Amino acid sequence: MLIGLLAPENKRVLMLLSLSSLCLLVFNSVTMSAWVFKRFKDQQLRCIALLGSGAFMLCIAGDVVNFNLPQHYYRYSTLIKHDYLVDSILFFAPGYSLLFIACVLAFNIKRRVSLIKSALFFVVVLVLSSASFSSMYLEGAGDTILAMTGVYSLVITAVGLMGLVLVVAYGGINAPKSIVWVSLGLFLAALADAIIGAFWIYGNQGQGFYPQVRYINWFVYISSQSLVIHLAKVVAVIPNRNNA
Repeated sequence: MLIGLLAPENKRVLMLLSLSSLCLLVFNSVTMSAWVFKRFKDQQLRCIALLGSGAFMLCIAGDVVNFNLPQHYYRYSTLIKHDYLVDSILFFAPGYSLLFIACVLAFNIKRRVSLIKSALFFVVVLVLSSASFSSMYLEGAGDTILAMTGVYSLVITAVGLMGLVLVVAYGGINAPKSIVWVSLGLFLAALADAIIGAFWIYGNQGQGFYPQVRYINWFVYISSQSLVIHLAKVVAVIPNRNNA
């Protein structure tokens, strides 16, 4: 049954399921932000809630672009077929940047952000993103595609690494399970985009392993968003005010 559902002729059904899942997550995200605003006066918690919801809305706009409704291909390069995915970066990059800021605020509730630790964090991000991008690099992909995906790799790597940072800040192996789940969502966000880069944009010599990679990516991505949208509520209910 599942294999039949994933068949190309069921594209409209898949689109409906995708949009339905996004609508449910929008409702959930807005509801949790409203819950935080109703129960807490703390401006930092409210800011985390707003940033989280704003990030999710921008990501949804990126999802719509990734549906490729106009059926555009090979616009930036004769090598990369699914280059419409690059257009979605215009939404995903600011969206995940907002999420990163929300995570920094959540970290700052438990631990003070220091200059040395921040510098170390960004060095690790630079190394990891450079290694990841170099493994996918295709000569002839085009300056636009290479520039946008290269910069975006920095953003999404930072988001993924924040998952580990939050777990450490909230107690390491003793961190609340709710924080661990949210942090897993941050890691899955990075994994989902790594799948897009390696197997959808640059994979198969620029042709992409489509449509199989789309289904795999969507499962990972939706799992990620389902966890990450709980960030504000999770941080709000944990005894937080003991900065170190």
